[in-house]
Amino acid sequence: MSRRPPGMDDLQEELPEVSRIAFASTGRNRDPWLAALALDGRIGRMVLGASEPMLGQVRLAWWRDQLGKPIDDRPRGDPLLDLIGQCWHGREAALLALVDGWEALLGDRPLAQADMMRFVEGRGALAKGLVDLLSHPDHALEAARAGELWALADLAIHAQAEDERSYALEQGAHRANKPLSLPRTIRPLAVIGGLARRSLRAEGAAMLGDCFSPLVALRLGMVGR
Repeated sequence: MSRRPPGMDDLQEELPEVSRIAFASTGRNRDPWLAALALDGRIGRMVLGASEPMLGQVRLAWWRDQLGKPIDDRPRGDPLLDLIGQCWHGREAALLALVDGWEALLGDRPLAQADMMRFVEGRGALAKGLVDLLSHPDHALEAARAGELWALADLAIHAQAEDERSYALEQGAHRANKPLSLPRTIRPLAVIGGLARRSLRAEGAAMLGDCFSPLVALRLGMVGR
């Protein structure tokens, strides 16, 4: 049995709030979820905090390079990269799609619709990668919808122009027309997708922006809808 890399508590602490709440509903197989959500959070901070697009691209290029290498050629010591090597080995394509999606947001503002959809597709690919990794291929399409809802809600919430917000809400409308239906073993996607669906149906309100949000998250974690 492989030993978990050190620093797992630190990785949980650096999760964005919505991801941390979703992660709390994880069952036994927690490491793939932690690796995926922590990577999304870390890459997101790189993109959103980049003072210059070129700087963000350089940082993303490092991750793309490491994820494309054999495990033995990767540097040791970063808890996230080490964890990815343990539980995502051979399935890094989904993580690379996530990196590509975030990179699309480094474009000029307002964002082009194609760049917004690359981000949506990247999170959808991450969600599909998770269900594949956890042996639930029959739920790939519904998982992808959860990932896409998550992306579109974030785009609407953080839009810098009305065109961005309107497009995100438009794309989210048909994806949010019914509740998600996912098995208990991939409940974190139901939580994060359900909160995103609620946000989109409220015209881009913050996913945890009102007093009912914690109760909604609790319900989603317990029953999935």
